[in-house]
Amino acid sequence: MNGLVREQSVFMQQLGELLRRADAEGFGVAGGELYRTPEQQALYIQNGRSATMSSQHLKRLAIDLNFFREAGDGSAQLVSDAEALRPLGQYWEGLDPANVWGGNWGSFKDLTHFERRDAPAAAPAPAAALAAPAAAGPVRGKGLTTGSVGVQCSNVHDDVETVQQLLNLCGEAGRMTLPDGPLTCDGAFGQKSLTAIMAFQRSALAQAEPDGRVDANGATLLSLCESLPDAMLPPWLELLFLRAKDSDAEDFSPRLQQVMADRHIDSPLRQAHFLAQVGHESGEFRFRAEIASGQAYEGRLDLGNTQPGDGQRYKGRGLIQLTGRANYAEYGRAIGREAELLEHPELVETDPGLCVDVAGWFWAQKNLNSLADADDLTTLTRRVNGGLNGLDDRRRLLMRAKALFGI
Repeated sequence: MNGLVREQSVFMQQLGELLRRADAEGFGVAGGELYRTPEQQALYIQNGRSATMSSQHLKRLAIDLNFFREAGDGSAQLVSDAEALRPLGQYWEGLDPANVWGGNWGSFKDLTHFERRDAPAAAPAPAAALAAPAAAGPVRGKGLTTGSVGVQCSNVHDDVETVQQLLNLCGEAGRMTLPDGPLTCDGAFGQKSLTAIMAFQRSALAQAEPDGRVDANGATLLSLCESLPDAMLPPWLELLFLRAKDSDAEDFSPRLQQVMADRHIDSPLRQAHFLAQVGHESGEFRFRAEIASGQAYEGRLDLGNTQPGDGQRYKGRGLIQLTGRANYAEYGRAIGREAELLEHPELVETDPGLCVDVAGWFWAQKNLNSLADADDLTTLTRRVNGGLNGLDDRRRLLMRAKALFGI
């Protein structure tokens, strides 16, 4: 099978996936132009509808589709809103780095256009990339952002900061040169971020005319994520927990790896759930102890607080908070330091090793690996929290961790 026929076959297969996705999202679809002869392309140029004889329609690698939704009176209404169609465009581009949606080109006519472009020639890998282990399995990065980053995009703070961090990582890996140096990862989209995105698209994606957009699950985002570091390293944790200080990521990285190994939190799904719970409970590493004084626990016999002042003395500490005299004693016995922790409970906050280890101990005590294996966030949250407080934030962090792991 020659190269063009192979590309046409892939294009048609992925077109089928797009049509199934459109149907699932409630769109009716009418087919438009697929093949265009050279004579027809010449007429397009003559009539001002095209500027060159270059078109993927000539290769049967492009198609124009019209999308409809049912109106109130039952008639089919043509959808011409770019934002309504953008999820389909992002889905198309997410299927394959060679896929491009015309809705990023700036006119209504282009909203209907879906094409497959010639794949860029592979560039020699930089030394840093050759030294890094290749990521196996699913592509990492899908679902990492919720919207688009670029001119006239939603530019949600976390999405922008994520892209800024990824661009810096690509610069460090030698895949591009950052025109203005490393970006300040502040979540604010501006000219420096735009310039860096376009530089990446030229360098890594071989785009002659970059659009400066990073769409959710689009080719640019997924290519950026090819430079993700190994899981649990500090830069990886900084991408997961955007609100964490760099120093905390450095501090906790080796300790998290050790605790996960000790407690058999040893699959990406288990680790994603563990990190989501730890991240929420600690405010993304910002809090090693609960903010409240602990007075609310005074006299709580169910926590073993039998002595005056026990509520404040044994308040919640650790990445998953250890609370109450009885629990401090039980954890202390488990690690052979009961008397020390009862005398100095603040060590669970100030000793980074204990701060992480207590979370692993709690995880093992509650047999939470089984719930993580079942991907049961709701029940797992009840076991950690006693209720469902912060469930949305735990889910956000879980989805982010899964995107970074590629699961």
